[in-house]
Amino acid sequence: MRGLPALVLLLAACTAAPDPEGVPESAGAYPPLLPLEAVLGPEAPPRAGPGEAAQLAARAAALRVRAATLRAGP
Repeated sequence: MRGLPALVLLLAACTAAPDPEGVPESAGAYPPLLPLEAVLGPEAPPRAGPGEAAQLAARAAALRVRAATLRAGP
C-alpha cells in the first residue's frame, strides 16, 4: 500500500505525450496587441477621492482587526 502512490506516478510518467500535429492552425492564432492608450482612451484613469480613500482605509483596518480575531480564535 505504501508503494501505490509511487507506482501511480511512475505509470503516469510513462504515458504518451499529446500530438501537437492534431491542433488546427486556426485555433492557435493570437489577436494583435493594441497600445494601452488605444484601449484606455484619452482620459486619465479614475482616482479615489479623499472620502473614498478614508473609507478604504477604515475598511482595511476593520479587516485587519477581524483577521487578528480569527487568528487568535478558540
